[in-house]
Amino acid sequence: MKSKTKIVAFTEFITNVKRKEFIILTLLLPLILLMSMVIPLLFMQTVSHEKETLGVVDETGIVLPILKERYTEYILQEIENVEDARLFLESKNISSYIFIPKDFIHSGKVYYYSKIQLSSFSSANINLEQILSDIVIENLLEEKGVPKETINKVKNPIQMERITVTKAGEEKETPFSFVSNYLLPLFLFMSIMNAGGYLLNGIVEEKENKVVEVLLSTISPTELLSGKIIGLGGLGILQICIWVSGIVIVTQILNIPLISLEKGVLIMIFFVLGYLFYSSIFAMIGSVSTSTRDSQQISAVVSFVVFIPLLLFFGIIQSPNMTFIRLLGMVPPFIPTIMIMRILLSEVPLIDILISLFILTASLIIMAKVTSKVFKIGILMYGKKPNITELIKLIRG
Repeated sequence: MKSKTKIVAFTEFITNVKRKEFIILTLLLPLILLMSMVIPLLFMQTVSHEKETLGVVDETGIVLPILKERYTEYILQEIENVEDARLFLESKNISSYIFIPKDFIHSGKVYYYSKIQLSSFSSANINLEQILSDIVIENLLEEKGVPKETINKVKNPIQMERITVTKAGEEKETPFSFVSNYLLPLFLFMSIMNAGGYLLNGIVEEKENKVVEVLLSTISPTELLSGKIIGLGGLGILQICIWVSGIVIVTQILNIPLISLEKGVLIMIFFVLGYLFYSSIFAMIGSVSTSTRDSQQISAVVSFVVFIPLLLFFGIIQSPNMTFIRLLGMVPPFIPTIMIMRILLSEVPLIDILISLFILTASLIIMAKVTSKVFKIGILMYGKKPNITELIKLIRG
């Protein structure tokens, strides 16, 4: 590495590592993500303590006593008929009511009335449906003379433990593995975007303040660009090391098996290549932008493209080696995030890793050359943003 490139890299690293934004993001982002998981749970607990009244019109005479014993999400109020229940609902004496007809045990039909739109995904409704389902099963089987032990087994036939078999043949339970599988790619994405954002804003600010003209009088554009990318790359690696340390602590507490050294090395390779690839894009955007606002609008599109694989996370979890995911993991903008998630979730075929690394490396080399050409001329352009035709001319040199 040339001495001038080293100076730029060191300066960029030291300058940005002292930034309040970097310190706040590094320390607060994990806390924010943790709170985003904890707060909904606390909220649900709070809501559960604010019990509403559920009216029950039970024509069978056997369901309500069982509901009172098992269903605790609502205060249950017995109502003689549907007409009275509707009057109570209109006068807001109850929040909702259910009508259980005489043939409920054999028909399985029950009617739930409420003034608000009901969500079938709410825990209260899921629990109510489960209890009513159990009541039907119990009564139908008891009519056939089935023992209670068998009935209980029918209601809860299995208990599944999820175990991961490592390459070394070890068996480990993984009840919370989704935490590290999702958070690590998310942290890598945030780190790339954070370092790329510093690079983009730094270039645009130097252009606007015309500081770049002074810099280019003592250093070549290639040395300046290389120094900035390397320095901010070190910043990203430092940030990832801090976050990964936190993930390691959490995984130890939750007894989540850590990834192997081999997988860790592969993830870091994809992270570094991904960072260099996206940094080249951000540097090119910064060199042709005339203001911070222009650069942020374009970079927002890039950020969305990088974030797309994270939107597919739950699909990737179910089948990380399906053909569509494998092919998507060979498209340059998606390679780093897709491959990192696949490596975390499964044993990725060696051929997929080699092809993805080759495509990403080739894309990086091409993007670096394109960015270098655009940067040398675009960094000194003021006032007018080049159009597509002018940009192509810059690339062709």
